Amino acid sequence: MHVICARDHLAEAFALVSSITGQRSTNPITQNVLLSADKQGLELRATDLEQSLRRTLGEVETKKTGKALVPAALMAGLLKDIRSETVEIKAGSSTVEIKAGRDRFDLNSADPDEFPKLPESGDGTAVTLKGGDFNLAIRRVGRSIAQEKGRYALNGVLLEPRKNALEFCGTDGRRLGYTKVSAKGAEVNFQVIVPQKGYSLITKVIGNSDSEVKLRLTENRLVATVDGTEVGTQLVEGQYPDYRSVIPRELDKQFVVGLEDFRLALNKARHLTSVESQAVRLEIAKNELTLRSKSPASGQAEVKAEIEYTGDETVIGFDPQYILQGLEGFDSDKVTFQFKDKDTGAIMHSGDRERFYYLVMPIDI
Repeated sequence: MHVICARDHLAEAFALVSSITGQRSTNPITQNVLLSADKQGLELRATDLEQSLRRTLGEVETKKTGKALVPAALMAGLLKDIRSETVEIKAGSSTVEIKAGRDRFDLNSADPDEFPKLPESGDGTAVTLKGGDFNLAIRRVGRSIAQEKGRYALNGVLLEPRKNALEFCGTDGRRLGYTKVSAKGAEVNFQVIVPQKGYSLITKVIGNSDSEVKLRLTENRLVATVDGTEVGTQLVEGQYPDYRSVIPRELDKQFVVGLEDFRLALNKARHLTSVESQAVRLEIAKNELTLRSKSPASGQAEVKAEIEYTGDETVIGFDPQYILQGLEGFDSDKVTFQFKDKDTGAIMHSGDRERFYYLVMPIDI
């Protein structure tokens, strides 16, 4: 293999693919990036055996087709410091020569045929949606998944393809995020639970682009294609709970509050909670919300905010961090907060509950 390519394009690609190489893997081959050169360009492949990434650089001068393995972290570091506009890569039998201006580096290499095969993007059921919609959905539900290892299905985000839509859900049993975005594709008869590392990599590849994202779904893997870059991830094993059965249907109380007012009030009250009592007391009265918190070591807080509310006065408690994380998914100026009692989950939405809602369970105060 012998290619010449632009340093900045190669550096950007290596910064991305090297982020998933298995530095702690028991298989040292996954600490490398596989380079494959042909007349169409240079393809980079990386994997940690659970996630995989494939990116092609088209503006490459291919002097000789072939394959080579290069250490991912080492190559990424070199490309970050190299200042030459172009980089020349030439593979030998056991080394890879890197030329950049007057600099030259000979990197030890391994047999490229030993590199694991990556999943093919053509397999599985296809679902397409906008990249911005995928990232928005993950922002709305991704924080709600269980962080403790061993929660299996709850350690990922559930994707449910529907007619002209794709539904996302994340929960840890104490809070739950749900959203639905427009999409094209067929329904599947199996659960698609995407791990945090997998959907985080997809959102990273999407970035600020609103290009189309094509998802290929099989029973154990998802492959996402974004502007020619392919991201593959194993799915989380386990049975996702029937979350719809626990969504309260009758919430007889609600108030409407400004998003930033609510966020600021919660943050103020949160400073006076304690490790033992991560709780804020919400005292809800006509057009006024009072938040109270107490810390045995630091003191107590009383914070007020204006709301739209005309019902009877009532009191209910929540972990403020859970509500604040839910608010990060809102783009509206106001939030509707629906609730019932201390034993029933409260729901926040921005007026269109069918498209997006966030549920949080009360706590004793």
